[in-house]
Amino acid sequence: MNLEVFNKLLNRILEYALIFFMAMMVFSVVWQVFTRFILNDPSVFTDELSRYLLIWIGILGGAYTFSIKRHLALELLVTRLKARNQHVLNIVISCFVLLFSSVALVYGGWNFMMTTLHHNQVSPGLSIGGHQLLIGYVYTVVPFSGVIICYYACIDILKSIYQIVR
Repeated sequence: MNLEVFNKLLNRILEYALIFFMAMMVFSVVWQVFTRFILNDPSVFTDELSRYLLIWIGILGGAYTFSIKRHLALELLVTRLKARNQHVLNIVISCFVLLFSSVALVYGGWNFMMTTLHHNQVSPGLSIGGHQLLIGYVYTVVPFSGVIICYYACIDILKSIYQIVR
C-alpha cells in the first residue's frame, strides 16, 4: 500500500471516529437535558459519558488537526525564509513535536494509563454490562494520539528532507 493511500485511510478513520464521538456526545447531552427537565429523573451515566467523549474528541482531534496541518502555527518567520530554509525549520519543528509527543503523550500517557489500570480506578457513574468502567481505558486516547502525532511528525521530517535533497 502506498504511503499517501495509508495516510488518507488513517485520516478517514480519524474523521469518522471523531464524527461518531461528537454525535454520541451531542446525543448524550440532549438525553441528559431531556431526562432532567422533561422527565424530572436525570440519567445517571450521560454526564460522565459526555465528559469522557469530550476528552477523546479533544485529544484525538489534536492528532487529526496535526495530520491535516490545521493546528495552531506561527508562520511569521517561516514565510520570510527561502524555500530550503523553510524545510530545515520544518524539520527542526517536527523533531520537537516528535520529541514532545513521544515523551509526554506516548511514554507519559502510557504510564498514566497503566497506573490507573493497575490501581483499578473506576468511573463512579458509568458502567458497561454491569461492570464499572476503568478510568485507564478513558486515558488510552493519550498514547494512541501520541503515536499518531509521532507518525505524522516522522512523515513531515521525511518529506522535508526529500524536498531539501531534491
